[in-house]
Amino acid sequence: MRRTLATAVACALALAGVSCATNPETGTHHVVFTTVKGEQERARHIHEEIVRFYGLYQDQALQDYVQMIGTRVARNTPIADWDFKFYVLDDDDINAFTVGGGYVYIHRGLMAYLNSEAQLAAVLGHEIGHDVARHPARSEAQGVLLGTGALATAILTGNPAIAEMANLGATAWYQGYGRDHESEADRLGLEYATRSGYNPQALGDAMKVFKAQEAFELTRAKDEGRDPNIYHGVFSDHPAPDERIVAATLGAANIATVPRGGWLDNREQYLKTIEGMPFGSSREQGIVRDNRFYHAGMKLTMAFPKGWKVKNERDRLLVTKKKESVMQVTLEKRPEKKSPREFLLQKLRGASFSHGDALAVHGMEGYSLITRSGSPLDAGEGPVRWAVLYRGTQAFLIRRRSRTTRRTCRSRSSSRRSCAS
Repeated sequence: MRRTLATAVACALALAGVSCATNPETGTHHVVFTTVKGEQERARHIHEEIVRFYGLYQDQALQDYVQMIGTRVARNTPIADWDFKFYVLDDDDINAFTVGGGYVYIHRGLMAYLNSEAQLAAVLGHEIGHDVARHPARSEAQGVLLGTGALATAILTGNPAIAEMANLGATAWYQGYGRDHESEADRLGLEYATRSGYNPQALGDAMKVFKAQEAFELTRAKDEGRDPNIYHGVFSDHPAPDERIVAATLGAANIATVPRGGWLDNREQYLKTIEGMPFGSSREQGIVRDNRFYHAGMKLTMAFPKGWKVKNERDRLLVTKKKESVMQVTLEKRPEKKSPREFLLQKLRGASFSHGDALAVHGMEGYSLITRSGSPLDAGEGPVRWAVLYRGTQAFLIRRRSRTTRRTCRSRSSSRRSCAS
């Protein structure tokens, strides 16, 4: 019965639209679950969500510039007939990515670390390389195959734990690229940028900057008790940015001599184009200065204790005091006909919490309470302080987790009400 069911799983997979894509650079075949046209159509839908979440950087001259450079590089690929689209996202993350189908995105946060047009071309070329090699479609197929293979193995062995472990691998493939794909994209990206006349040393120089930033960010994130914000996230395992990358690229591109006019770098043009671009948070997203957060559009300022680190993220404010305490502030629409207490109780429905207190802060009404467990700072056992404040049509939801809160609550066990204040 088990073997029959496993065979059925394999047959179902064969009927699920599986096809082979040919890598135009290597001629090798790879399993995918979508055609190029299907990948492009899906990318158009994903684009709408990306723009809604991040927003495009409101500088048409810069957008046009990035599109021009990206198009120039894309024309020197085997898929030059694709309608590549390049966008600058209004976000200070150090990142660039493609969702497949010729849709490539670069965060303005990454552009602030680049020093020339050649480096921009190399970064865009890297993402174009992912598209040429169909990495998004291949990774998706790999995730499905790993998951299905895990299911078949579990059926044959009767051990569901195998499926559990294998599915972790499937998730990793789906969420990012491994070293092989990144190495291939590095090689292809440098080759395409070089064919376009750009200095092949550019990506190596950019990677050195990213690695230095990564080392600094890892240390800072550890001190602040948060996840690091690094280029390509946990999959930032690019090859070392040394002369071997340049040598491999020159060999792959069959370029024996420097172009007659020399390699393009265009440092001055690049720096002039990004002049005035915000570093870190933008005015539209709010600005952090020391321990204060300012938002002109909302006519809002928030002050936090000195010594705390304030990070303005896309959908929240993250405030940390090393590994001792973490505070998160998010904004929601104020519900109609619900008191702050009712709002918070609905949010925490099913949770175990202590009796709370009403709040009044600068004319804003609110409510505060403490859940009895849930803090990752105490292995999931520590309390979390919750509060909500109403301001016009807005509801500020505040969460704070700390080691000290647990000790404080225990010392005040005679009065749970005071613990929730």
